Amino acid sequence: MSAYIDKKEIINALKKCGVKKNDILFVQSDVSKIGRIKGNLRQQLQTYLDIIKKLVGHKGTIVVPAFYYEYSRKRTPFNVYKSPVSKDLGLFPNFFCKQKNVVRSLNPLTSVAAIGRKAKYICGGNSAIGYGPDSPFDRLTKLKGKILLIGVGDVTYVRYVESLVGVPYIYNKFFETPIYSKGKKVNLPVCNPVRYLNCNVLHLRPKDMQKKLEKAGLVKKVRLGNEYVRILSIEKLFAFLKTKLQKNFYYLLKSKPKFKKNSIPLI
Repeated sequence: MSAYIDKKEIINALKKCGVKKNDILFVQSDVSKIGRIKGNLRQQLQTYLDIIKKLVGHKGTIVVPAFYYEYSRKRTPFNVYKSPVSKDLGLFPNFFCKQKNVVRSLNPLTSVAAIGRKAKYICGGNSAIGYGPDSPFDRLTKLKGKILLIGVGDVTYVRYVESLVGVPYIYNKFFETPIYSKGKKVNLPVCNPVRYLNCNVLHLRPKDMQKKLEKAGLVKKVRLGNEYVRILSIEKLFAFLKTKLQKNFYYLLKSKPKFKKNSIPLI
């Protein structure tokens, strides 16, 4: 194998995976795991963005996670177009958010950024509720988008389904730390689902989650460099997870949480 990943290899892998014209893609990535492309870091990130843009075309839309964890960890106010994407999410989302014509959604902890035909619709629900109606994840579902995983196995979207089904190990937390957009304070309530900390809630490791999804036939994956690119239909993933979670609340956990009798959430 070459020391570098060729552009044609990336294009072919994404095409084989099922990336097409007019797609609406939610992209999670760790491009460093794939291998190096010729050029400096900025040029490598630009290569990935250019390739994905070309494949989906001018009628397509690219969406990335743009979470700002400092909002909850340090109670730092969120500025929609100035707060950086948390480093936990890798290099590509931060690079993406610095592009022209990027739109970013209002909720700091489930913020997404988008470019393309449906960017304003996905990010502009006039809601700061994490996974509720008109949230980006709700609108990605309605649009029947796809999830593209580049070098990663974790699927953020599953948190949306957990919230919608109403699993008992999470609750909605209200935040009063302000959010700002274009120099003005946003007067909307900020609410996010969070885990109960005293119940030993442990989600499946990404590789274990991938095994479940692959076994169900929901994942198409193609080798690229040192890792894989994977694609999932949001419509099919939603239907599958909704059914599984309605039958077993703990389907996405390593084990059943240790709830205490007569203590929330076990009453």
